Amino acid sequence: MAFSYTGLAYLLGFFAIGLLTYRFFQYWQREKTTTSKLFFYFTGALALFMLITAVGGLFFARNTLILRWVVILAAFVQGLAFAVIAYLILYLKVPRISPWIGFTTLFLLGLATTILTALTPFYPYLELNGGINWDVQHNQPLVDIFRFFLFLITFIPLIVILIQQMKTSENPTVKARVFGISLALFFGILIGLFDFLLETVLKLPSISSDIAMGFLSVIVLILVFRTQKPPPSPYVKKVYE
Repeated sequence: MAFSYTGLAYLLGFFAIGLLTYRFFQYWQREKTTTSKLFFYFTGALALFMLITAVGGLFFARNTLILRWVVILAAFVQGLAFAVIAYLILYLKVPRISPWIGFTTLFLLGLATTILTALTPFYPYLELNGGINWDVQHNQPLVDIFRFFLFLITFIPLIVILIQQMKTSENPTVKARVFGISLALFFGILIGLFDFLLETVLKLPSISSDIAMGFLSVIVLILVFRTQKPPPSPYVKKVYE
């Protein structure tokens, strides 16, 4: 069994986002609100994406077929995360429009990306430096760009909404909660940025994005421990109604 730094980096990411997912599950169970449930679904999808990639990178680093399926499954799970965010944005800011419209639109776009990923030939392989080259940037440049575009059109608007709510809220617990979900969103954007910028634009080896993500994962894990505490008691806040 070959070792890969890619699997290790995604395993660290899974621990960080997995802890955040558990915190939002606790919030949802305590409050029973739609927003806390959607946050749990989103972070859960992101954690699942990390887990799938970590397992593939740690145990099947030399198996091209399984690595292909890792990329395909990751694209599908990312599409689910995008759809949940689209639902959340409409739910919070445009209540006149059914949030299911946003969910369905982004889900279909994510599904189309998954199908294109599956239909386009690519051959992931383990580089000598221990990083997995997913071979997506070379054989699927348009798909890669489109996936990054979906990151931007969903993550950035929600980050803006959360920052606005963090500024207006006087409750320190709510501020910490909003900071946690913003952290997950920034984490997602940076993951896409690392893959797209470091490997595609700057032509750096695959391990460069793994090192960057591993370092970022440790920072996120520390911040989650420090800012996302278990809910001491139920409370009601407009942003989480």
